Amino acid sequence: MKKTIPRLTALTLAAAVLLTACAGGNSAATMHLRKAEGTVAVSDSEGKAVEPQENLGLYSGYGVGTQAESYAWIDLDKVKLAKLDAGSEIEIAKEGKKLEINVKSGSMLFNVTEPLADDETMDITTSTMMLGIRGTCGWVTENTAALLEGTVTVTAGDQTASIGAGEMAILRKEGELDVIEFTYENVPEFVQKEILDDSDLEQAVSDACGIKFPTSYEELLSILAERPDMEVVYSEIIDFEGDGSPEFLVINKGENNHDSISIYRNEPDGLKKLHSMGGNRDSDTVLYSLVEYNGKLFVCRERLRKDDGKSNYCWYYGSAAQEDGSFRDWGTVDHINQGRVAAHDESGFVPWNYEYYDSSSELSDVEAVQGKYTLVRELVSIEGAW
Repeated sequence: MKKTIPRLTALTLAAAVLLTACAGGNSAATMHLRKAEGTVAVSDSEGKAVEPQENLGLYSGYGVGTQAESYAWIDLDKVKLAKLDAGSEIEIAKEGKKLEINVKSGSMLFNVTEPLADDETMDITTSTMMLGIRGTCGWVTENTAALLEGTVTVTAGDQTASIGAGEMAILRKEGELDVIEFTYENVPEFVQKEILDDSDLEQAVSDACGIKFPTSYEELLSILAERPDMEVVYSEIIDFEGDGSPEFLVINKGENNHDSISIYRNEPDGLKKLHSMGGNRDSDTVLYSLVEYNGKLFVCRERLRKDDGKSNYCWYYGSAAQEDGSFRDWGTVDHINQGRVAAHDESGFVPWNYEYYDSSSELSDVEAVQGKYTLVRELVSIEGAW
């Protein structure tokens, strides 16, 4: 267990969360580590390690850090919840009725069910952004502030923007403060799980911003079908790994001759998007086919030339192997995007150029790929602007 919570030397984003409410509210001084999951480290104001336990009191100068696959929940007066994501660190500072939680790295959910009293403040700092809210729910990362309920004003340097439920403010690398709408897919998994575990919160989020979180492939398809920016042209439940736990394939047609493929898996803690990739068709036609390699199934996206209808190039997409742990552990070899290849011939799909292959991939040379991908069946053809 580490004894101190290190400070980041990189540029940080500062988010001040100002909460006001009914007179006579409880002081924001009452803070506890409600529970911890996995490996969680706590240090006191002198940097000494404190043994984590349920309802552990937290005071000014305390730090909390989570490692991989680990989470920490902090209660603020029992009506304000902060949840620390895996691989995150915070530091707490308090003076009177002013409380500051500095998110040193990672992400944190905040859910304020009862706003603070008029003379109380709670600041959440993560970098050079400031946001003021009055009892709301959302999350912050090093460069993002997002809301599931409420309305806030976000300030970053000399830039100011207002965001509401279903919107996020992003501090771009160029220093620009950008505001965009988000869907359920943009909501981090640790936030989604908290919402799905609380039916009242789930309903409140749905009422505030219309975002619903699917728990089945059928619900997912229904939600995707309502999106105005894309059209679902093909979907199918396919067991890519052949392990009895099928995935869900969705192929979309978007604006400006853009199409995309997404693969999802319904795991015990919710739906996960395993892979997503898009491309432009221009004037060509794109043919999606199901192919097989080494006992596993993949989707081939083949771009057909407008002049002769022959293959221009192909990409392969698939699921990920289960042997090496959870989806967070999947690497280049497992997360399939094996490369750009030429036309399918009598020997199979042949690589177009070595440079598109990762050196760690078992499919990095012609001999490994030729004759390995075999056509199972065509799925859908999306016409270009011929």
